Amino acid sequence: MSTEPATPFAQAPAATRLAAREVLAAAWPLFQVSLPGCLPLALLGVVASGAPGAMAVASGEERGLLHSAQWWGLYAASILLMLVCYGGILRQQLARSVGSRLGPLAALAQGVAGLLPALAVVLLWLAALLAGLVLLVLPGLAVLVWCFCAWTAQIEERLGPVAALRRSMALSRGRFLAMAGIVGATVAAVLVFVLLTSILLAVVMNLAGLGTPTGHAGLSVSRWVMAALLSVPVVYFGAVNVAAWRVAKASS
Repeated sequence: MSTEPATPFAQAPAATRLAAREVLAAAWPLFQVSLPGCLPLALLGVVASGAPGAMAVASGEERGLLHSAQWWGLYAASILLMLVCYGGILRQQLARSVGSRLGPLAALAQGVAGLLPALAVVLLWLAALLAGLVLLVLPGLAVLVWCFCAWTAQIEERLGPVAALRRSMALSRGRFLAMAGIVGATVAAVLVFVLLTSILLAVVMNLAGLGTPTGHAGLSVSRWVMAALLSVPVVYFGAVNVAAWRVAKASS
């Protein structure tokens, strides 16, 4: 990790309180400066997430749990690769947020090294989420808020899985509504972006095809374009997460 001159994020006014408007405003410069370096890992993670579905379609398998052993192996591998890539993105953005820079390959290597702790954090988070959803919808959604910064805490402070979850919950204590507003606003922004880009891509492909059947090359191009577009909100979500983490730590 090498130190750089002040980045656009470092020059931007810092958020002074844990409010959705201030945190999202602080996250935007971080998103802008980190997008070029994070995009390769985000693209790799998005492509990995779609690999099991593509294999199921190609082999004619039905949806649900009835899949071959090869499909389940690919599914497990895709999840691990996604964790590596998204963990690498968080590491790049954590470095950028303090005026340093971490290259994609170095971030990928660190993501591989931190795979087991990240997997443990995600599994514990899913267990808590499912337990909350079994009770009611609201407790399940509350888990999303309480654990929003768990992965970031685990990476930066090198905490164990349980300690990372506790750290995230501690930062949310007494500020649950503020953190919920940040999570809700971020998810809403991502959903709107995905919806608009899907509509735009469909319109462009229809105009380009002029009503003719789309060939294999056209489908491949459209899939890669869609994957690239979906990579953008992944980077943005990470930027908001890091910005919220910084503000929550500073004001705790």
